[in-house]
Amino acid sequence: MEEVNIDMDAVKEAVKPKKGNPNWTKKVDKVQTEEKEIKEDKKTKEEKDLVSCLKNERIIARYIIKPSSGISNPKHVLYGGMADTATRTFVVPKRTDGLFVNILTDSEKDFLESIMGLEPNALSIYKKTDNFWDDSNPNGINYVRLTKEDNYFNLSNPEDYIKYKILLANKDFICKSLKELQDHPKATYQFVLISEEGQHEMDQMNMTTTMRCYKEFGKIESNADVLSLIIEQMTGRPFIAGRSQIVHLQTKVNELIQGNNKMFLSIVTDPHLMTYVLIKKGIDSGVISKKNDLLYYRKENLPLCEHGEEATKSIAAKFLDNPKNQDLRFTIEQEIKESQLV
Repeated sequence: MEEVNIDMDAVKEAVKPKKGNPNWTKKVDKVQTEEKEIKEDKKTKEEKDLVSCLKNERIIARYIIKPSSGISNPKHVLYGGMADTATRTFVVPKRTDGLFVNILTDSEKDFLESIMGLEPNALSIYKKTDNFWDDSNPNGINYVRLTKEDNYFNLSNPEDYIKYKILLANKDFICKSLKELQDHPKATYQFVLISEEGQHEMDQMNMTTTMRCYKEFGKIESNADVLSLIIEQMTGRPFIAGRSQIVHLQTKVNELIQGNNKMFLSIVTDPHLMTYVLIKKGIDSGVISKKNDLLYYRKENLPLCEHGEEATKSIAAKFLDNPKNQDLRFTIEQEIKESQLV
């Protein structure tokens, strides 16, 4: 039989599906569909990972007014312990190993890098060069400067959001909320962060507090002894009223209410207020002596406290308000009156 040579390449080509052939079209469609699904899955994953950390909210960084010796007028440029034109700068804190504190979570970094058009890991604290958080990088955000006036930060803006996070990282100097300031006050706090909602609540609270202040003020506005004591407690020093004593005292107390209504209210509503006035008059007249901040009935060198206590001002007030010690209280009151007649 004559040998037959078969061209296998030709056979493969002959049986290969051609364009227009239904089988070929189905195969191409399947590949394209799979590629599309892979791309969409990848896109979905990327979108899922990038969760926005921005918020439609404004935050106020407000200076915390602090008592300043000799300055009680709220209009004074140095009132509250900071000049009107002064600024205070806060940077990203550093850890004990010299690295910056990580003020952002990984998801916050990913989102901010994406929305700000930064390279991946641009916000990493571990970068050796062009570290975003180092003050040598002109393109970074590495400090926040605050003034005595209210400072506003829009948390829908990436740069403001980062500045807000820098402030939160300065835990010893920046209080994170009004509630935190009220519940856990620190002597080192310089500013408090307030949301607009919190500001609204504070405005209402201040309005209510101020109204209560003037209601209480109306009860004691003609009592020079009480007004004088309040001024001394709020300013930490004696107050010289001048010729028109009661008018000067009233004017001064009004200024103090405007500057710190909460402090005034806490003093004027203290249940021992009138006894504090008695103690002050007793010291001024010499009926009560003061030794190392402890109080004694001078005539008998009797400490104004129960056995085992120290006769501090607050303890002495409670002691004299105790019904069982009323005879001593009346004696002190009478001696004060007699000393004023001399």
